[in-house]
Amino acid sequence: MVLFLTIKDKRGTFMDNLHILVVDDNHINRLFFESALKKLTCTVVTAANGFDAVKLAKKQSFDLILMDIRMDGMDGIETTKQIKQSEPNKETPVIAVSAETFAIERHPDFCASLLKPVNQEELTQVLADFSQNQQNFNHHKALEISHHDEDIVLHLRQLFMEQLKAFKSDVMRLFAEQEFDLLQDKLHQLLGSAKICAAEQIITQTIKLKQQLKNNDVNLNQTLQQLITVIEEAENSAL
Repeated sequence: MVLFLTIKDKRGTFMDNLHILVVDDNHINRLFFESALKKLTCTVVTAANGFDAVKLAKKQSFDLILMDIRMDGMDGIETTKQIKQSEPNKETPVIAVSAETFAIERHPDFCASLLKPVNQEELTQVLADFSQNQQNFNHHKALEISHHDEDIVLHLRQLFMEQLKAFKSDVMRLFAEQEFDLLQDKLHQLLGSAKICAAEQIITQTIKLKQQLKNNDVNLNQTLQQLITVIEEAENSAL
C-alpha cells in the first residue's frame, strides 16, 4: 500500500515528501501509522513482516525506515541487518519501534528509537527532527563518527551551533578586510568542526570557498554568500 502525504517541519514550512517504509507484523499498529502519517509529509510503504521488508528494500530506496523490533519469523534487528547489507538502503536511517526500551548504542544499525504505544505528537516530533536535521546534518554519518553514541552526537552538535555565530562573524570580517591567509585558517577551523558534526552543506561550501581563495577565483563573493546562507539555515534549524 502506498500513501501520498504532506508534513510540516518545526518552522511551519512544507517539506518535500519523505519516502518511508513502515515495518510491523501487527495489523492494528500498521493502521495506526497509516492514519497518523496521513497528517504528516511522506510517501509511505508498509510491510507486514521482515521478509517482505527486505524484498521491498531491494527494489526501492527509502528516506527513512520505521522498524518494529519484535516480529515473528525475522525480528527487526535481523531485518535491518539484511536491509543494510546491500543497496539501495545501505545508508538509510532506521528508527526502532518497540514496546520495551531499546538500547540503540548496542545496535549501530539504528539511529533512534520510539517506545510503543507511539502517539501522534511523538511521531510528528521524530519525523520533524529527522526532516529538519537532514537538511543541515547527516545524522547517520554523525553517529558513525561518534561510535554510535547519540548523546555525543547531540552534545557536539550543540557546541557547533553555539560556535556558528562567531564563525560567521569572523569569516565575514576577514573577507571584508581581505585578510585571506587568516580567513583560510578560520575556514580550516570551521571545516574541522563541521566534519565532526557531519554538517554536509557547510562542509561543501567551506571547501568550495577555500579552493576559490587559493585560486583567486572571481566568484568569491557569491561563494561566501552561499556559505553564510547555509550557516544561517543551520542556525535557524535550532530555533
